[in-house]
Amino acid sequence: MSDDSMAIYMDFTGLKVYMTRDALKKLADELLRISQAPPEECFEVHVRSVFSRFDKDDNYISPQFKASSGLAATIEQMHAKIISDGIRRGEYLPGDLPSPFELTFMHVSTEAVKDVTTWPDD
Repeated sequence: MSDDSMAIYMDFTGLKVYMTRDALKKLADELLRISQAPPEECFEVHVRSVFSRFDKDDNYISPQFKASSGLAATIEQMHAKIISDGIRRGEYLPGDLPSPFELTFMHVSTEAVKDVTTWPDD
């Protein structure tokens, strides 16, 4: 699939995922695949990972994530801080790098959905 099959854009009103027909079909296939697993197994689709690839020079290429008003940079800085704090606590290796912002769909039980609604809004 080409580099221009998907892009993610976020602003303060929401998250938008722009996809070609082929990309939509690929995502639909992935969602169907996880929907067929038992919900207790928490199968998931990491959308940017599904559409990532390595180029001829072995460079990792992930779909674009763009955002208005510096939101993308803010999210990436927050994630980098979580990783660096985890390295200090010994939860990650010193060479670990933050993964890119990801959009993840998970197949879970009704109870798991209800549990998420109780998480703090921090």
